[in-house]
Amino acid sequence: MAVNCAPLTLYDFRNVVVTIDGRQVIGLWEGDDAVVVERPTDLGSALTGADGASVVSITADQSATVTLKLQPNSAMNAYLEQAVKLVRMGSQRLLNIAIRDTSTGEGGGCSAAVVIREPSKSWGAAATEREWQIFCNCWQENDISYNPAA
Repeated sequence: MAVNCAPLTLYDFRNVVVTIDGRQVIGLWEGDDAVVVERPTDLGSALTGADGASVVSITADQSATVTLKLQPNSAMNAYLEQAVKLVRMGSQRLLNIAIRDTSTGEGGGCSAAVVIREPSKSWGAAATEREWQIFCNCWQENDISYNPAA
């Protein structure tokens, strides 16, 4: 009698590549949320009228916030600090950010991003994370094949 087993897949964070201005981000913090991409709004909002007819309004908001948690000795901290310094001096300095899981092709990016929250810093007996928030006005997911006939 044949055994019917569910498929086995693997996930490896080493396949996730994050780049800012073409520089690979090295020295990410531990945990399951070292890299997070979050949309600020739902794709749409639904309304059902008194007669039961419904409409869904799709948002035009294409933005996202990327949160990166870095180790304190990551070289990307200095790079992002320099970008912040330039913006504070009045520069129109924008970042290009890309995230890609090379094993699945999942990810996305944007070519116009800016740091909106710098990390808090503390020093003590153990290393502490440096959490950066980067705003992307037009986050684009990687192209995903779509077959309407499927």
